[in-house]
Amino acid sequence: MTMAYDPEQRTRQLIERLREQGHRAEADQLARQLATRAVERGLLFALRETCETLLTAIEAIDPVTQTMIEDLRLEVEKRLRLSGDARP
Repeated sequence: MTMAYDPEQRTRQLIERLREQGHRAEADQLARQLATRAVERGLLFALRETCETLLTAIEAIDPVTQTMIEDLRLEVEKRLRLSGDARP
């Protein structure tokens, strides 16, 4: 299902229009921004997964910390999330 307003899709359309109109440098710059966003998304995903692994290890060592760990999980997810991000 596609959303009516998808910034990434609209940006790709804009890149295509810029190229068609002969604005190759501007189109290339926008395309690089999309690629940077993909790298950022990958790094945030990796960081979230690393935090999850560490929190699970702490919980396994000391089950009494379960409530605290759940609060930390929610905080990690909230802070390490791009707007509009869906987990890969």
